[in-house]
Amino acid sequence: MRHALFRRTLAALLALPSWSGPARAQDDPITLADDPFEVTDPRANAPGEANLSIVGSYERAAQGRVRSTFGAESEYSIGVIPNLDFRVGQTGAYGNLDIRRRLGTVSTDQDSPDGGNERAALGGTTRIGALYQLTMERGALPTIGVVGRVRALYGPGRVAYDTEAVALFGKTLVGGDLPLGISLNLGWIGRLNPQPGERPNRYLVNGSIGQAFSRDTALVATYAREQQDRGAADFSLVQVGLRHRLRKQRAILGVAAGFGLNRDTPQFQVAVAIQWELGSLK
Repeated sequence: MRHALFRRTLAALLALPSWSGPARAQDDPITLADDPFEVTDPRANAPGEANLSIVGSYERAAQGRVRSTFGAESEYSIGVIPNLDFRVGQTGAYGNLDIRRRLGTVSTDQDSPDGGNERAALGGTTRIGALYQLTMERGALPTIGVVGRVRALYGPGRVAYDTEAVALFGKTLVGGDLPLGISLNLGWIGRLNPQPGERPNRYLVNGSIGQAFSRDTALVATYAREQQDRGAADFSLVQVGLRHRLRKQRAILGVAAGFGLNRDTPQFQVAVAIQWELGSLK
């Protein structure tokens, strides 16, 4: 069974460049959550179906000698069996890494007396995980999924390792071609090799509301909160933006602008994402 699953996944990856069939997802209303927003959709890819997303961002810190941060992120996901998909991603950033919540405290400039960045630095994250969809939306029951990841975080100092488990919820409040829906992510992050001053466990709470005003375009508002290490306020960010489906390219283009609610979160952020819906490889 495991060998058959591995062969199927490998064949799907190798066949990706030559795929030319229609994507079933193009017939449905646009999804209201996902890149470039801080919320993960709870629905898993169908077996053989794949997604590739690329996000670019700019953030401006509220304090510090280095204020600007440029970031890039990519993630590839593919369905391997019903309700289960495999995910691998990479994040990179250059600038004031103390405000990059996905990079954690390994990005702190250890030479600064107050622990803040005194010079621009390069950091990144490699993550591997899977999403399992537990339920389909039915009546009052929302769509529920869970995603688990292992992350390696690279910064100016040591390499750190995290585990992440996030419960995903999605509920359509108004159906039809112009749906109104909400999404909620509740997560736990564990540091495998914590150092003095680092929390071994942290929480995250991300929620969004999305309203489609055409079959291919949705307005989305998101609030993201994540606990940081001792002495720093929680990451707290509000985002508003659009997701628009480009049917001929089988892709969704997303733009978002956000602002932080404290000095340990970006003063403002802009992000652009492209998410290819690669459809069935059968």
